[in-house]
Amino acid sequence: IILRELGLEITNGRQIIAAIPKVEGEYDFATLATYMRSLKEDYSEVDSASVLVEPQIPYDYLIQVMDVVRSADIADETAENGFVRVALFPAIAVGEAP
Repeated sequence: IILRELGLEITNGRQIIAAIPKVEGEYDFATLATYMRSLKEDYSEVDSASVLVEPQIPYDYLIQVMDVVRSADIADETAENGFVRVALFPAIAVGEAP
């Protein structure tokens, strides 16, 4: 994941596979979460991800992206609170965006 001033990019390490622009000036974490769940279904054995950040991005946004990448709440009628938290990509490396 690359966290840029204009939005989020999902890459496979070689090319951008999805670009998620900001919506009304805010990062679209809901769409990122949808992509992360889909990627986990496709790569169930992978538990690592990289989050690269442009230097001017506030730290709080980095934390929010890491939270979305790390886990997801999935609806589950049998759970006491109606959902269960599942791990997506809990091993996160952080670096500076190219």
